[in-house]
Amino acid sequence: MSRNYARRPLAGLVTVRTLGELGSSAMLPFVVIWAHRDAGLGGAAAGVLFIVLAAGEFGAGLAGGALADRFGHRRLLLISAAGMALGYGLLAIATAPAAAIALFLLAGVFESAFHPTIGALVGDISGEEQLSHAFAVVRTGANAGRIAGPLIGAAAALVALPLVFAAAGGLLAGALLAGLALIPRDTPRQPGESEPEIPPGTLRALLTDRRLAILVLAGGLLSIAFAWWEADGLVLLRQQHPLSTTAYAVLFTIAAATIVAFQIPVTRRTARLPAGRAMLAGAVLQGAGLAALVFARYGYPVLVLAVLLMAAGEMIYAPTVSAFVTTRAGRDRRASYQAALSITEDIGTAIGPVSGLALAAATGAATVWAAGAILSALAGTGTGLAAATGSPEHPGQPGPAPSQPGTQAAGQRPAGLPGALLAFVAPPVPRNPAARSGPPEHPDQHGQAPVQRHVGWHP
Repeated sequence: MSRNYARRPLAGLVTVRTLGELGSSAMLPFVVIWAHRDAGLGGAAAGVLFIVLAAGEFGAGLAGGALADRFGHRRLLLISAAGMALGYGLLAIATAPAAAIALFLLAGVFESAFHPTIGALVGDISGEEQLSHAFAVVRTGANAGRIAGPLIGAAAALVALPLVFAAAGGLLAGALLAGLALIPRDTPRQPGESEPEIPPGTLRALLTDRRLAILVLAGGLLSIAFAWWEADGLVLLRQQHPLSTTAYAVLFTIAAATIVAFQIPVTRRTARLPAGRAMLAGAVLQGAGLAALVFARYGYPVLVLAVLLMAAGEMIYAPTVSAFVTTRAGRDRRASYQAALSITEDIGTAIGPVSGLALAAATGAATVWAAGAILSALAGTGTGLAAATGSPEHPGQPGPAPSQPGTQAAGQRPAGLPGALLAFVAPPVPRNPAARSGPPEHPDQHGQAPVQRHVGWHP
């Protein structure tokens, strides 16, 4: 397949994303035990750290996208990486609750721009037809970091627990250096170039682009359903079948390894599908994985099957929605649109864990999984409608030409889920043939479940 994006900048983005995930994954499994032992946050008070982190990400994220679009995607990415390295790294010497909370808030504020600016930069360096592939490559690096990160954290914790934060800070500083060395400078606006018709801004994008708002709301439902598995899974599964914390953590390693191995091949087979069909297929596969958990009482192989189905859904959905949003945003609002897309994960984080446990307490674990399957299907329907055939690629502009994703020309596969799933068996013939060529996390010493870090729908 021909590549019309620069390999060096893409390699830089992959390196930055991988190092960022290495740093986060090295630190997060040890946050709770460190908060109890060194930061003076006992019991449930340790959860305050995650609350302020999410609050910083969400609050600053509303402004971060607009700032990146106005002042430069690369510049904001470097500032974000520097702030994360500082905030997480200084936790190595923090010993008071107030200091720990303030540093987590600081890190969250800077992290709010990290993923949206990477997504925007993917759009800056990639041609429209290569967007899905480029996002898939970046996600592959992120999942590789998710596998190796806990091992780095465990090695640091063997020496001294606070060193996990020093290691995280060092890895994020490495991400900063990689960005400086490998990602080209932002291209300034030319003197005669007109200003965008709609100014940048995450809230403005959501208010002016109805299809983006539908994507965010539907993606939020998908994220809520996944959070029932990711955040509440250990508690719920133990109601159905005996399961150790290590066995539960291994399931996430299996999912990440599957994505590393198959993300790019899967994207090659689905990249030319209309975005709505691909997103519907991804959401339905996640729902099938959650539905399989209804039968968790039959043993561990059922859990592995469920994880593989959810990983398959993520491999289809995530690059597709990132590419669709990037194309829809246009050059001047890419970071704002990516920041809006990141709200989907914030919705899942805020609503998913509490609602899953409450539903399980009222009805049982099997009902939660069945509800998650239904919710995923509804979310897929919403995203499919938002990216329906004939929708304009850019708000307020005519529909896409036949060569663009989102149209259906003669000879294409049938619309809907069957055509998307069929792509796994036989890739669709490209419209322009000339364009184509030839480790498990472990429980802490207090017996608590590991803190999982879902790569989610980030690029």
